[in-house]
Amino acid sequence: MNLSADSLKDVGIEVATNVANEVRHIRSNQRARLALKGVENQRGRTDSALIGRCNEYAQEVLGSRKFAPWLHVYAAVSGEFREGWIPDNYYGVIVYPRKNPVAVKLSVLKTFTNRILNTDALPDLAYAIDGVYFSRDFRPIRESELVDILFDRHDHTYFKSDYSNQGRGTVIMTREDFLAEGRSMLPDGVFQTPIRQHDFFEAMCTDATATVRITTARELDGSIGVKAAYLRVGRRNDDIVRSANAVKISLDIDSGALDAFGYLPDWHRIEAHPDTGFRFAGSAVPHFNEAAALCKSLHESCPHMPCVGWDVCGEQDGKVKLMEWNAFHNGIKFSEATAGPCFRGLGWEDLWRRKTLIV
Repeated sequence: MNLSADSLKDVGIEVATNVANEVRHIRSNQRARLALKGVENQRGRTDSALIGRCNEYAQEVLGSRKFAPWLHVYAAVSGEFREGWIPDNYYGVIVYPRKNPVAVKLSVLKTFTNRILNTDALPDLAYAIDGVYFSRDFRPIRESELVDILFDRHDHTYFKSDYSNQGRGTVIMTREDFLAEGRSMLPDGVFQTPIRQHDFFEAMCTDATATVRITTARELDGSIGVKAAYLRVGRRNDDIVRSANAVKISLDIDSGALDAFGYLPDWHRIEAHPDTGFRFAGSAVPHFNEAAALCKSLHESCPHMPCVGWDVCGEQDGKVKLMEWNAFHNGIKFSEATAGPCFRGLGWEDLWRRKTLIV
């Protein structure tokens, strides 16, 4: 049998994709086993019947036992099995590659975000692109003008490089820091104004600006729905909220009410912030409905993305600011474990049957 060059190329792409997916499975399931260990260290061994139900569901509904480890974590956290859960590696390997994989990657370009979303909710001040500085409206500016924009009203600015996430690639700069480093030191990225967070978040932790992660997803009819939300709060002496150190508390998507329990990065369950003693039960994020409406409307303006994680913050005056968005490998595992299933009815559990080469 003779194969054309295009056929050989397709075979090569498929082989490479399968290898890459195996690596993703291995790494993701290693993280899942560590998470399960963290839960069980505090709450005891997960019921074997629940583990068996997860294994069956992964194989029969999702097509492979490779998706079972995150289901084990969800069951351990919730204490039961819930049909409709989406494992984190299933989302990464199956869902997003079959749902416009090229478009979702645009969200990692922070210098491009305002071009796509065109919203005043972004605290963007200026941009560094290929060694040139640009104003918020993408007008080329000199370094002296940039310094005035960044520091005339604030003593510091946040610089976030393209492709950065989870607190990595974020630098806090003063006027002196910026002038000392110079333009040649900066990669492509965005300069953002500091946010003076609402007193509610300040009472939890004053050292870093808390963020609310709101996840929206495209429904089967094309409409956008708010599917999950949680609060991320920093620890004492953190200058920004970093995923590796943050406290996470699930939120009710209708009211913004905090769950009674929060979680440390090792999945240890707590009832109050470990540094300030702020208790989670009985509190609600102020202006949550406005924040959820903002995220929903922004997703409606860009429906190419199947699922987006929006990081927002409430200011002192009640205005909602969009810190960043992520449609590329935006994690769903925390929301699924603590409040899921969040994505039932979207048809995701059947996507593994659709053969699609992943690019």
